[in-house]
Amino acid sequence: MSSVSTVAPRFAQRFLEVADWLEEAGASRYADRIRSILADRGAVTTYTAAFCGLFSAGKSSLVGALACKRLRTGANPTTAEVEAVEVPVDGGTLRLLDTPGIDSTDERHREATMNALYQADLVAIVTDYQHVEADANLELLQMFADSDKPRLFIVHQVDKHLEAEMPFEEFAESVRELASDYGVDVSRVFFTAVKPSAHSQLDELRAFLVATAEQALQTDGEPMIRRLVEVAREGVTACYEPGWRDRARAVEEIMGRAPQTLDEAREWLWDARRRADAAKQEEAEQRQRLMAHVTALCGGWLRAVDLAQIAPYETAEKGRRYIDSLRPEFKVGMFRSAKKTEAERDARLKAFVDDLAEKVENFLARPLAAQMAQQIREVGLQAAHEEQLIERCQALGVRVDAAYVQACVKPGSLVSAEYGHQFVRDVQDRVRREVRAKVQEIGEALVRAVEERIRLEEEERAPERDAAERRCQLLRSYVEFGEQYESALAAVTQGEVPRSE
Repeated sequence: MSSVSTVAPRFAQRFLEVADWLEEAGASRYADRIRSILADRGAVTTYTAAFCGLFSAGKSSLVGALACKRLRTGANPTTAEVEAVEVPVDGGTLRLLDTPGIDSTDERHREATMNALYQADLVAIVTDYQHVEADANLELLQMFADSDKPRLFIVHQVDKHLEAEMPFEEFAESVRELASDYGVDVSRVFFTAVKPSAHSQLDELRAFLVATAEQALQTDGEPMIRRLVEVAREGVTACYEPGWRDRARAVEEIMGRAPQTLDEAREWLWDARRRADAAKQEEAEQRQRLMAHVTALCGGWLRAVDLAQIAPYETAEKGRRYIDSLRPEFKVGMFRSAKKTEAERDARLKAFVDDLAEKVENFLARPLAAQMAQQIREVGLQAAHEEQLIERCQALGVRVDAAYVQACVKPGSLVSAEYGHQFVRDVQDRVRREVRAKVQEIGEALVRAVEERIRLEEEERAPERDAAERRCQLLRSYVEFGEQYESALAAVTQGEVPRSE
């Protein structure tokens, strides 16, 4: 660009930097528009009104009549240039822009019109009397519906109106209702004609434009700043729109529709995150409850081993009698024959072994195996794992026979009169120890089976869990991108370059 406005040079420099940022971001069209505004030496003291509409709507004749000048016109839109006329007003200049027809098929015409609209402080949408509701005019109304830029809706060539067909006031009221539907204040709806017409508001329109320009020019460059901000915001939107559109499409695919606002997207994200976290928490708690239950079962089984009455007094007494028979001084019969003594020892051993084996089976192995099998069934394992564990439970007992008991005898302790009590405790401890080992092995196998069940259940829930995480990721991406967009808009509105994220 050749020059920059000398008014508020720091502000102008800031927008030049914004333009450079837009250029780098791929929005060179908007960067050029900012530079064009800044290159206009008269931008600060000029209020610009752009007249747009369909070809042959009479824009040129209307602009010429407002400026009391004759503009070139033709049967075809042969030029892509925007013709400008200037009207002196208090405080500066009112510039009227005559733009090419918006229905032109020439891309140069459309681009010239859009550039003019972005440089304008006010947009006047002009329709001829016979095409008020043309789609292109309605699209223009909609285009600027959310803009802060003032809009006029002008019905031109009202000299064509035939009162016999419809009272003019009825026609005018329908036009005002249409404009109001698109957010145009009815006070900014004008009816004009270059040819004589009782309904023409050409003078009122001229007075309105002059008064609006004079008032705006008293604000020390505010119109130019507003134009710069508007173009910069449009440029930011152009930069972010593709990315946001892609994110909206991705969200729509999983949610059924895209959020209407960023706040709605935040609500969706919060709810999706809450649900996903709740599902994870429920899985963790379920796993914890199940593992705690299994741990409690194993602990209960071991306590049952420790508390089982496998050597009550009568059984213990038989064990002590057997130990007494092993002492060197033990003799049986009148002549203390060795044969009778050995027979007595064998009888006492058998009595102890039979009694102990019966107690181990009836008071420890059998009830504990039944308890374990029932509780394992209640856990809810895979059939194969459950069957294997129950088979191990059924083999829970120990084989208590003469050799088993004799292996517990400590010959060196036979000299002690109290050894019989210790011997019975030693035999019980051996039984409990071996049963505990089997119980622990079954418990460990149960833990592994439960972990396998949990793993399989988590695999089954994986698609749902992954879908929940996917929803969160897509919504988070949408929200973060939207917040970046809002931040960029806020930055350029202050004439600042958006921060890189």
